[in-house]
Amino acid sequence: MIRRQTVVIGLLLTGLALIFMSRALFPPVGQALAGHDARALFVPWFTFTREALGDGRLPLWDAAQFAGYPFLSNPQVALFYPPTWIALLPPVNVGLSWHVVFHIVVAGLGMYLFVRFMSGSWRGALLAALAFAFSGFWAARIWAGHVGLLATDAWLPWLLLATAWSARRRDVWSAIIAGVPLALAILAGHTASLLYIGLVWGIFALYLFLDGRDRRIWRQVIITGLMGLLLSAVQVIPMLQFTAVSARAEEATLAFATQFSFPPAHLITLLIPEFFGEPTRAGYWSVPSFDELTYYVGVLALVGLVLALRRPSHLTWFYVALIVLGLLLAFGSYGFLYEIFYRFLPPFRLARAPARAAFLFVFAASALLGEAVAIWERDGEGLSKLMRWVLGTAVVAGFAALAATAAVFAAQHPSDTSGRYWHQMGGWALALLLLVIGGVLLWRYLEIGDWRLAIGGLSAISNLQSPNLLFFALVACVLVDLWLFGWKLVQVGPTAVHPLWTDAKAIIGEAEGRVLPWGISIFEQNGAGQVGLMSVFGYNALEVGANTAFAGSIPDPRSSAYDVLGARYVLAQADLAQYTDGERPLTLIGQTAQVRVYERARVLPLARLVYAAEIIPDETAAIARVHQPDFDTTTTAILAEEPACALGGVGEGTAVITDQRDGYWRIETSSNAPALLVLSETAYPGWQVTVDGEKGGWQEAYTAVRAVCVPAGEHVVEWVFNGRVFLSGGFISALALLLVCIAFIKVRKNKPHI
Repeated sequence: MIRRQTVVIGLLLTGLALIFMSRALFPPVGQALAGHDARALFVPWFTFTREALGDGRLPLWDAAQFAGYPFLSNPQVALFYPPTWIALLPPVNVGLSWHVVFHIVVAGLGMYLFVRFMSGSWRGALLAALAFAFSGFWAARIWAGHVGLLATDAWLPWLLLATAWSARRRDVWSAIIAGVPLALAILAGHTASLLYIGLVWGIFALYLFLDGRDRRIWRQVIITGLMGLLLSAVQVIPMLQFTAVSARAEEATLAFATQFSFPPAHLITLLIPEFFGEPTRAGYWSVPSFDELTYYVGVLALVGLVLALRRPSHLTWFYVALIVLGLLLAFGSYGFLYEIFYRFLPPFRLARAPARAAFLFVFAASALLGEAVAIWERDGEGLSKLMRWVLGTAVVAGFAALAATAAVFAAQHPSDTSGRYWHQMGGWALALLLLVIGGVLLWRYLEIGDWRLAIGGLSAISNLQSPNLLFFALVACVLVDLWLFGWKLVQVGPTAVHPLWTDAKAIIGEAEGRVLPWGISIFEQNGAGQVGLMSVFGYNALEVGANTAFAGSIPDPRSSAYDVLGARYVLAQADLAQYTDGERPLTLIGQTAQVRVYERARVLPLARLVYAAEIIPDETAAIARVHQPDFDTTTTAILAEEPACALGGVGEGTAVITDQRDGYWRIETSSNAPALLVLSETAYPGWQVTVDGEKGGWQEAYTAVRAVCVPAGEHVVEWVFNGRVFLSGGFISALALLLVCIAFIKVRKNKPHI
């Protein structure tokens, strides 16, 4: 019966998710789910992945961005996360929306099962599921296009459910199975969200231990964590390799980590989500940014918090602890706790946006609503007195807030901000109305009697007596409350690459060399690859730190660093007249209304031979040397150690690129002396080079690009980026998956405890 009921709830959540996303389910060609990250990241990423797979290869390397970077090692690409295939099988603009639908259902169903398992009330669990899956947090992330974040966070209730189930069974096999949702969260790719999932998971394990005083819970948790890592090794190992050399590791400052902190004044948005406006109609007028500061779960969840605190269980205090911890961390630079975490927990140094810790509030407040309903379903004595006090206080406070807002409006009117006060008055009025309606419905529902007989059967759904009608009214109230806010945030928008790229491509044509976008929004940086150009820059959560440090060493498009990186053209939307004079001026070669294209005065080929090298082991000193006036990048390389060949300092020769694809270069060289072949592409582990078919050893040149020795004469040099790190990780994941299958067989031999 429970399984049938779970299927019904799953179908209900699926139907609601489809309705909620209906405007974006089948976007027309050229449009997709709106949001900066959807258009600037996931559409080009998934398109690139789809094309590579269509050609029968893994998208290991992308030569178009960041002077080349390990594309598949980027965890948010998430190719090894099975639900990503939802976005890859149909056209990407359609698949992206269905990918989001899937994760709304995953989040809601996971919350339903978790709360039911922990609290025992299917009705409370359903309310919790709706509050979680359709919260303002999810809607705002859909608006922003934060697809990877949604996919990762959706697995938190499943992880806690699996952990609680495993703790109840107390056997190794269940702990192995419990690692599956953790692996899925890891494979979903948003590493910053994993910090908070791990934090909640650890606190939950502590709660289970304190509640049951059974030390075996730690064995179960350790096995679960180990299995999660082993199952996701195919992505974790390449990700760790990338993270170790990433720009995030280079930028781990407190100022960086506390970007997008949650201002305490924004606590009002937990009651009135549009108090500071919203981006679709009224406009948004608070600190950046709307999507990072939106964590609304509805007014009924706030009523549930009060009810739970009036008659708290042990589980109540777990949820309250999460709420307090999440909000204190979310304050970031406005508070004290995030700095402590930053200083003593190294993973927090690689993240940013402390406001995302308020996800703990979203999860805990939603689950606490289910726990409160379960508590008062079992015994409603004293509810009437409490609800009179709660609703009476809410009405008085609500009208006082309305009056205060009206008074401020009267004092300010007429002014440029008067429209904001009208907006805020409407927000107060709506919150008060929803709170009274939702509170009364919850009050009347819980007061009707002992629901223990109704729990667990489909008859409670089909038998439309007054308690059921009240409950369905509660469901409708939750949906109306959350959808009034979130519905308008689900929109579609154009996916076409910005015209500056298409115009630049028309001006440049098929000329060899990279482009250098200058002063262009980060959200437009990935357009180069979409039009067939190769760029020095790009937009990604992870970047190769050495490349970033080298490229940004001197903020001038005439910099010698851009010579080394093979930059031929500078693209800008504004006039760069300040750079058109001096020793190596830019020359304007074409312009449109969208872009100006300049050619740099000194352009080095992507592949070239040099006959001299300076040995400078220190990276800072090496970069500084590149920019010194007496250093000639055309004739001399900078290495960290002596080259394998004896360079004579002089010579003549050529290096001709005969084939170039993502992850592959074929270069024919001819020289009268031993030389160093410099390839202006990012140095990264995994590249292999052969000279005339024999494996050679390569070195980092200028701290950022690759070089290999070639003897005198004519030779063929081939560079290949291999996926060996994925093979080793995949082998580990396959063995772990086999172990999970065995665990399922073992567990099914005994009746599960769920």
